[in-house]
Amino acid sequence: MSAEPSTFPDDPIKAGYPNTARMWNYMLGGKDHFAIDREASDAASAMMTEMGVPTGEDAARRGRHLLQRMVDYLLSQGVRQFLDLGSGLPNMANTHQIVHRTDPQGRVVYVDRDPMVSTHAAALMAGPNVVTLRADLREPEQVLNDPQVRGLIDFDQPVAIMFICMLHCLWDKEDPWGVVRQFRDAVVPGSYLALSHLTDEADPVAAQRLFQLTQDLHWDAPLVPRSKADIARMFDGFTLVEPGLVGVDQWRPELHNPLPKSPERPPDLPGVWHYCGVGIKE
Repeated sequence: MSAEPSTFPDDPIKAGYPNTARMWNYMLGGKDHFAIDREASDAASAMMTEMGVPTGEDAARRGRHLLQRMVDYLLSQGVRQFLDLGSGLPNMANTHQIVHRTDPQGRVVYVDRDPMVSTHAAALMAGPNVVTLRADLREPEQVLNDPQVRGLIDFDQPVAIMFICMLHCLWDKEDPWGVVRQFRDAVVPGSYLALSHLTDEADPVAAQRLFQLTQDLHWDAPLVPRSKADIARMFDGFTLVEPGLVGVDQWRPELHNPLPKSPERPPDLPGVWHYCGVGIKE
C-alpha cells in the first residue's frame, strides 16, 4: 500500500476518529465504543456484505476463537508466560482467563499503546500474575525493558509472543518484520510466536477497498493486507508447527474448547482471509 500514515490532532483517547480497539470491542458485542466507532464498523460491514465477503464481525469472532485455540496449544507445550501484544480492549475470553483455566500461576502481560485500552485493562483484568502495560509496539524496548514486565516474566524461560490480528495495523515503513525480530531475539529457544494477519489472497479488490475505507474514514490504524510470503517472513528464526501457515479456520480446529460467554463460532469460509500460525524458536 502506498499511502502514508495519517496524522491527527492531539487526542489522547482517540475520541475524534474511529479507533480499531473500540471497533473490535463493538464487533464482539462489548460496550466500550463511541458512535464514531459504530458508524465506521457498520460502514465497513455494509461494504463487505455488498461485495459478498466476510465482515468485520466474522473476523472478530474467528480471531477470538483462534486466540483460545492457540493459547490452549501453547499451554499443552508447557508454556506458562505470555506477551499479548496489541491486546485491545478487554472482552470475553481474554488471554489470562484461558491461561488460568489451565494454570492459575501462568503469567500474562497485556500491551497496547491506547490509553483507553490500558485504563480499562488495568481495571478489568487486574489480578495475580497479570500485568497491563501502555507501550508502543513499534519500539519493542518499551516492553522488554519495562520493570513490571521484567518483574513478572522470566526471560530465561520460554515465552509466547502473541500478535493476534495486530501486525496488519502497521505500515511497511514501520517494519513489522523488525518488530517481531526484536521480540524474537529477546526470548530463549523453546519460546513461541503466534500470529494472525490479514491477507488479500481471497479477494484483492475487497481487501483494497477495505484498506481505502480505513483511509477515507481516518481510522487510527490502517488494515494492510499482505501476501502469504510476506507474512511467512515474520516467522524468520522460528520453525512453524503443524499445520503451518494456514487460514484461521484450518488452524487446529480440533482444539475448540471455548470459555463460557465466548462468541458463537462462525461456520468455515472458502478462501483465506487471514493467515495464521505458531512457530517455535529452536
